[in-house]
Amino acid sequence: MAVYSFFHDGICLKVGKVGAKSQARYVSQHYIPNSSMSNLAKSLLNSRDWVQRFSLTEQGIGPWIKESTDRINLILPDTAGLDVLSLLEAFLHCRWKPKFEGKVT
Repeated sequence: MAVYSFFHDGICLKVGKVGAKSQARYVSQHYIPNSSMSNLAKSLLNSRDWVQRFSLTEQGIGPWIKESTDRINLILPDTAGLDVLSLLEAFLHCRWKPKFEGKVT
């Protein structure tokens, strides 16, 4: 289990959580725009400001995220439980106020 976050130039872009059986969410979905309902790649591409500022494209978004953001991963043992995982995620949402959150349609 983990709570993870992406930062760019000191700005928190996204905070999320994954359970023990969510490897795809943890490893790859945030780098591929159409891989899930809500992910960092999709959020960035839906932001006119970010697209224009960094010349973001659907093909280049994954590499841009890997090269231009800092990722923080807080790994928790399964024994911590889902309540602790959710509490940590909620705390970081309040503390870091991520710019991109929620589902993008």
